[in-house]
Amino acid sequence: MTAAGVNPVIDQSMEKLREIEDKIRELFDQVNSVMSWVPGVLSDLIEPIRRVMNELNQKVTELWDASKRFATDRGDPAKLRQVAAEWSERIGNSIGEIAGSVSLDKLQTNIEWSGKAAETYKATVPAQVAGLNSLKDLGLQIRNSLVNLANGLESFWIQIYGTLAGLAIATAAAVVSAISVVGIPAAVVILIGVIGAGIASIFTTISAVDSLTNSIGVEQAAILDKVTALGNTWPRTNTESMSHSTDWKRQS
Repeated sequence: MTAAGVNPVIDQSMEKLREIEDKIRELFDQVNSVMSWVPGVLSDLIEPIRRVMNELNQKVTELWDASKRFATDRGDPAKLRQVAAEWSERIGNSIGEIAGSVSLDKLQTNIEWSGKAAETYKATVPAQVAGLNSLKDLGLQIRNSLVNLANGLESFWIQIYGTLAGLAIATAAAVVSAISVVGIPAAVVILIGVIGAGIASIFTTISAVDSLTNSIGVEQAAILDKVTALGNTWPRTNTESMSHSTDWKRQS
């Protein structure tokens, strides 16, 4: 779960959610206050208000249920980028440096020695360098995969913030409009429609990020398969070709 302050757009989104909750509570309190002043002989005015307020209560419950999908499990784009950088710097770049240092043109073996041992090195080293370069590429693929996931999560939260900001404005407007018996029904009906559209937007945004995480999961599984296959096919040096003194001949 994301710690507070790590990603501003997440913090802002959660603040908007709290603002919406406060404004909705204020709206219900205001409506109850207005209705308490309506005499019983005007019950025909009260019933439509009760009906729309019940509808609003149901829609607000749906909103909180939808919000639970992201409020309790927020993700951490910053952490993903940090791990991605570590894969690049500590794994990809480090292995790339090792591959460069053990290539044939960097080794003295084939210059100073001849014979079966030198030929064994000459046959094995390029394949091992290729294997190291493959590991480097896999490390960079993991980095790119994590960065894409981080970008997707950040985009998700930007869209969620936009939806919640719109809901906060609509809720505040409903509070202002619901200062009289006459104004309450229209204000609440509009708010119900806005909340319904917001819920639909939230689910669409969640669906998009779910598709992204599923895609990243498939990508990561494919990378793991490549790592596993690389381990099974790693080129090994034929030590039998260099275990006797006659296998080594000093270049004159």
